[in-house]
Amino acid sequence: MADELLVLGVIHRDPQGADRLVQALDARPWGLISVEVSAFALRWRRGPGRQLLAALEANLPAAAVRAGLSQDQARRHPALAWLRAYLCPPYEWLVAREAAARRGAPCVALDFSLQSRRLLAEAPELVTVANLAQLLTAPAPATAALERRRAADLLSGRGGWPRPPAPEPGREAGLARRLTRLLATARRSGRLPLVHLGGWQHLLAGQNPPGLADRLGLPSQARILA
Repeated sequence: MADELLVLGVIHRDPQGADRLVQALDARPWGLISVEVSAFALRWRRGPGRQLLAALEANLPAAAVRAGLSQDQARRHPALAWLRAYLCPPYEWLVAREAAARRGAPCVALDFSLQSRRLLAEAPELVTVANLAQLLTAPAPATAALERRRAADLLSGRGGWPRPPAPEPGREAGLARRLTRLLATARRSGRLPLVHLGGWQHLLAGQNPPGLADRLGLPSQARILA
């Protein structure tokens, strides 16, 4: 299956992730691309997501005062960069859409809109003054560079890092079914290989319950950290 389907694992919200992903896609042949994002999530980020970005900026001065930081310190806080990225369209989708347009290939949003609707219903709470102040006083989140080191070590079989929680089995099974159907479509239309972009955790072997790549029976050469 390695010549028909590749799964590229990404570090979500990585500031350098878009450049890495462009290089990974340009270096490989493919005829169809899918992304771990739902149609609802994309619509939401073009509408309510933009409104929440504006609310974040409006509430940030008061949150900075509450956290005892200057506005400049608050604006440069790593947690705020993470939150802004969460409210914007994911770079994976933007890169995939542009790459597909250059090749004249389809680009498919493969994730589940119902699940996105449930998760994003809580997003307005993230930009309140109280929550922003809490983020500004909490320890900074792990950097994308550190998360990439963790991913590379775990995917290569090296230890020394905590493994991510086991995947939600219903979602992994559903994604595997959708990818299998999309792969059949790619075969019929002569658009192989199919390349799928998702979080790097989906590449891990030996999870219990099994992750996406294990459910698809992908060999190691078809699991790529982008």
